[in-house]
Amino acid sequence: MARNESPLTLILGAMPSEIRVIKERLSYKSEGKLECFPYMKGKIGKQKVVVGVTGVGVTNGAMVSALFIHHFKPSELIVSGTGSRFNPRIRTGDTVISSKTIHHTAGTLTAKGMIYRKVRGPLSDQMTHWAYPPDSILFNLAKRAIKSYEPESVTVDKETYKPKVLPGVVTASDLFGVSQAKINDMKKKLDPDIMEMESAAIAQVCHQLGTPHIVFRAGSNRTQVNPGNAYRKVSQTAASAAARWTIHFVRYLGEMRASS
Repeated sequence: MARNESPLTLILGAMPSEIRVIKERLSYKSEGKLECFPYMKGKIGKQKVVVGVTGVGVTNGAMVSALFIHHFKPSELIVSGTGSRFNPRIRTGDTVISSKTIHHTAGTLTAKGMIYRKVRGPLSDQMTHWAYPPDSILFNLAKRAIKSYEPESVTVDKETYKPKVLPGVVTASDLFGVSQAKINDMKKKLDPDIMEMESAAIAQVCHQLGTPHIVFRAGSNRTQVNPGNAYRKVSQTAASAAARWTIHFVRYLGEMRASS
């Protein structure tokens, strides 16, 4: 796929709350619509960006990312947003740079839990995987960018702290809440840090279309059966934390390109 001569970064969030801070920080803003999907163009530092909303779930994530990649031909795609905190090491607002993004419902569900397996892809003799790594250059650049990042403090349950940015494993499916049996099975077989609903599908689209990608997900509520109220309580804190890190990374990316 031919890329833009001038590098352009596509940033996608599942919901408007996940890209609100990013849109506020854009310079040279303009709005548009691709088919029925709105987007905003602008710059973060020296980097040109397009920011859009996918909607929630794997179908929406795949649909919008494929459409936007085909139209804008970005140099890379960044997912910025939130996910439930599967691993106790993740606090609300900690942002995980995904080292691997996994479809945690891809395969065969048995009495002993999931058997993860590849499935047939859209091309002849092609099999698709249940897990996708990020672009290695973006991943290494993100890890280096942590050193120059100064996070804003957050206050959760009367505790104030500065959230971390760290590599980890992200899993996704259309399950908003999961049973304890599912949590136990995922812990045993995948050991994820964050669980959410779009990134694995977006990662698969990027892999298929040859678009470098990276996933940034900030922890919100704990992974649980009924996360509704817990999610609403901390979702904006997590969304803003991920967005602030995304802004820093894109600015860092633009500076690196300008100096090369």
